[in-house]
Amino acid sequence: KEAFDKALSEVLEVVVITVDEISEAFQLFDSQNTRGRELYPHDLLKAYHLREIHDKYDMQRAVLKWESKDPKAIRELFDNYLFPLWNWSKRRKSSRFTAAEIDLYKGIEESSGYTYARRANKAMPYFLLSEPLISGGDFFEMVDHYMQMLHSIKLELIDNPDFTRIKELLIDDKSKVGQIKTPADLDKACKSSSTGMNHARNLFFCALLCYYDRFHNFDLMAVKKLFTWAMMLRVDMNHLGFDSVNRYAIGFGDNDKYTNSEPVISLISSARRHTEISGMPLMVKRDNDKAETEKWQGLYEDLLLLNGYK
Repeated sequence: KEAFDKALSEVLEVVVITVDEISEAFQLFDSQNTRGRELYPHDLLKAYHLREIHDKYDMQRAVLKWESKDPKAIRELFDNYLFPLWNWSKRRKSSRFTAAEIDLYKGIEESSGYTYARRANKAMPYFLLSEPLISGGDFFEMVDHYMQMLHSIKLELIDNPDFTRIKELLIDDKSKVGQIKTPADLDKACKSSSTGMNHARNLFFCALLCYYDRFHNFDLMAVKKLFTWAMMLRVDMNHLGFDSVNRYAIGFGDNDKYTNSEPVISLISSARRHTEISGMPLMVKRDNDKAETEKWQGLYEDLLLLNGYK
């Protein structure tokens, strides 16, 4: 502390720059940022959408709402859910969400005369993962909306007795099942030493978020099928990395490796009724009736039991 105090008083300088216009402040922010550490994509989006808000009180509300959230949780929302689902719903491979992709979430100007823009404007304040949004305040509402939706989904898995077996299968340490009371508890218990299992779990949560986003129900058969579809990828693969998740999620190639090859995320996004998902054909029993590796044989047998094969 003494060294810091000495440096602050004798070496370091503090420069205060004052500007009169909000737009100038953001221009200064952007120009200075290029000289320092690269900001996360969602931070750049925050700056962009604040510029699109013209009422200072609306801007203050947006800032307060944003800053009340955990930055890590916002980053994970885009990295693990929003960006992959946007791509997978269109049967495109996803990748790490970087500053190069932020145009996707810049939205549509409210004054735009495009037909699809008028449709999106009319639909607000409702959001869909696969549809664009209106730039400005709706971006902050959208982030809040999907963070709350994820929380609600995980709470349903915890509290609904119909999903007890799914909750148990999500967790490696079964002794902790009774200790799970909150979504934060579930997230912590779902962390695994197996990277592949973490990928499979996240794929399930993505599929369930996509389903609930579209139909707003927790149909038991639909949830069970989405869980089975995601976990069968873990059963099918010896080594499971994100590239395999990408291919599986969009139903791309290597169909001989997978028990199921349907592009489930895309099917959800185009389905007109939730029964199209609860009633979709899904293979569970593998040709050789065993998991790809012995390590996941127990999971395979649990999935057979969950789906009435035993």
